[in-house]
Amino acid sequence: MSKLIIVCGLPGSGKTTLAKELSKKMKITCIHKDSIKECLFDSFEFSTLDDSKKLGKPSILTLFRLAEEQIVNDINIIIEAPFNFSDDYQLFNQWKKKYNLEIISIICSVDREERKKRFRERERHHSHHDVDRKLYSSIDEVEYDYATIPGKQIRIKTELNVNDLVGNIISQIN
Repeated sequence: MSKLIIVCGLPGSGKTTLAKELSKKMKITCIHKDSIKECLFDSFEFSTLDDSKKLGKPSILTLFRLAEEQIVNDINIIIEAPFNFSDDYQLFNQWKKKYNLEIISIICSVDREERKKRFRERERHHSHHDVDRKLYSSIDEVEYDYATIPGKQIRIKTELNVNDLVGNIISQIN
């Protein structure tokens, strides 16, 4: 039985940092939605916010395709994105049944002040157009309830040291 490890959370919650470290420590490939989007954005020589918005769905669909290719081959995989749509959860549940898949969802969170700080300080690829999207000013308005995400749920606060978090997560997974 292969494992699908889903790393999700609100923007700025530390999911990319955590997923990269988890991937390295567990020696499992991680597919990041933003990496796909950034590559497509540059490949098509896009430049606008509208271009960026057009790539959201194709990026997540590509992530799903690449992940399923690994799952079919009974290979453990980590995927990382906000995953805040119920359609995502329906797909995960379909995979669980079809491939006898173990799903572990790692839900990242951080307090609002730390999220704001991370937003201000992080370097992001120009494809995201964070300033144009007014993400910085709307950070207090962003909320999502991950209660219905499938599989075992591991909820973590990412203010802690990432290596400690990864060690804790690995012990809960194994």
